[in-house]
Amino acid sequence: MVTLMFPSVDWMQALADLANEDEGFKKFGRLDALVGFRVGEHAYSVNFEVLSCRDVNEASEEDLRQADFVITLPPETWREMLDNIQTNGRATGDYTLNSLDLLGEEPIHGNELGDGYRADKFFRYNPSLQRFFDNAAQLQTAIGDAPLD
Repeated sequence: MVTLMFPSVDWMQALADLANEDEGFKKFGRLDALVGFRVGEHAYSVNFEVLSCRDVNEASEEDLRQADFVITLPPETWREMLDNIQTNGRATGDYTLNSLDLLGEEPIHGNELGDGYRADKFFRYNPSLQRFFDNAAQLQTAIGDAPLD
């Protein structure tokens, strides 16, 4: 298995490829949103169209402004979440997207233009997004030069 570096377009694309083949991802139903992901100074966008993930790209600030919502976490929190997923096969407890959003001092999601309706899609599509990230358990991931166990 190839080790993929997080964060990177290759890692996000591999996650999208897994979701596109995952019946569990599809069982949550339609996910229709352009989602941004910010990891420190890195940003990515994924276009979720109904039951598939398309157009995985590195994102500029302008790209993030076009997103329905952006999930922003510091690199160390992304690492903790991914470690938890690798250990348990899925995010548990305080490491689910919902928990990270609700228990943190600030929400992890938002719309760059302040459009609350579009930002609310985070909650509507949360189960699908969680399944999207839970598939990271199937990836050989390294952060910096350290592989996740």
